[in-house]
Amino acid sequence: MVVRVKTVVVRFQPPETYGGFVSRIVNPILDEFSHFLILDSDTVCNFSADDVAEQFGVADVVGFNVVSSSRTFRAWEKMTYWLKLSPRVRGCAMLVSSDFLRRIGGYPSGEFVDTVLLQKSKRTIVAPFKVHHFQRFDLKHSIWRQISDGKFRAELRYPFWKTLLHSVFRGRPFVLLSYVFHRLPKGERYEFGHPW
Repeated sequence: MVVRVKTVVVRFQPPETYGGFVSRIVNPILDEFSHFLILDSDTVCNFSADDVAEQFGVADVVGFNVVSSSRTFRAWEKMTYWLKLSPRVRGCAMLVSSDFLRRIGGYPSGEFVDTVLLQKSKRTIVAPFKVHHFQRFDLKHSIWRQISDGKFRAELRYPFWKTLLHSVFRGRPFVLLSYVFHRLPKGERYEFGHPW
């Protein structure tokens, strides 16, 4: 197989989504490359994407050992990732096979694309390469990400028990609360806003 990797550095502004930004770049040129290295703009890696594709290219999705610059994130991950049910792949840095993307209809355009890709992947590998993620800890952002994640899981009809375990073992209570809220029928839901 001839390896040809396109690196996509993600720089999007809401209301555009992460997936919308990447799919707009990747999907039109899917047949021109064998793999796509998707990197957040606040990540740095010191490896050749072509070398990774040559070594691990049979996988649908290749993740990396992501090291956060935030001590808070590193401590939180150390405390909450001791139970590993599947390979730990972070959406901020992943190599994705073009064959896989064609099989699933292209790069998804919504939020939480890494969850969608990992659910559909038959072969996921974590390569022994480091990616440094320069992110700061922001409590407000963390809570809103949990709420969005819970809503997304509810829309996907993700199993309750998996969401419960994720919330408990990862220390993310707002994922479960949001999931339950968004699974309620619309008539039983309390809508926040003006009463008139």
